[in-house]
Amino acid sequence: MPVSRDIYRAISASFPTGILIVATLDENHAPKGLLSQAYIGLSTDPPLMLISIDRTSRTLPALQKRRAFVINFLREGAEDLATLFASKSDDKFRGVRWQPSPEADGSPILREVSVAYAACRVSESREAGDHWIFIASVEAGEVLGGTPLMYYRRTYAAWSAERPAPPVEGVS
Repeated sequence: MPVSRDIYRAISASFPTGILIVATLDENHAPKGLLSQAYIGLSTDPPLMLISIDRTSRTLPALQKRRAFVINFLREGAEDLATLFASKSDDKFRGVRWQPSPEADGSPILREVSVAYAACRVSESREAGDHWIFIASVEAGEVLGGTPLMYYRRTYAAWSAERPAPPVEGVS
C-alpha cells in the first residue's frame, strides 16, 4: 500500500530545490504562469527539459494549447514574486516586467528576477497521476547570474554555499 499523502509531502519537503516560474501565453496572448519546483534537465543531446504541472493549475490549459513556455529560474530577492506565482491570483503579471521570447512563441522571460532562463517548445506531454508532464526542447536561453533562490520545508532561502575557485593548471 502506498504511503499517505501527508508522509509523501513530508518526504518531498525534505529535499531542498531551486524554484522557477513557468510562463506562457494564453489564447488571448495574456501572460500566464506558476511557481514550480518540478524541473529536470533531461538531456543535453538534444537539449531537453522536463516540467511537471498540477492538473488543477490555471496555467495548464494555456501550456497545453500554446505548447511553448519559458522556465525562469528565480534568484535571491524574488521571494514575494514566488509567493504570488504560487497563489491562485488571476493577476500574477501585474507590475511584473517581462520580455517576449521569440523562440517560445512570445512566452514571458523574467530577466530581472532570474539567474537563468530556458525558452522551450513542447515535444511530448502526458498525464501522470495528478500532474501533467511536459518534455520540451530548449530553443534558447541565457545565464544571467546572481544567487539562486531555494525552497525547503515551506521556506525560501538564498543558496549560501560558497565554492572555491576551480584549480588552474600550472598555477600554485
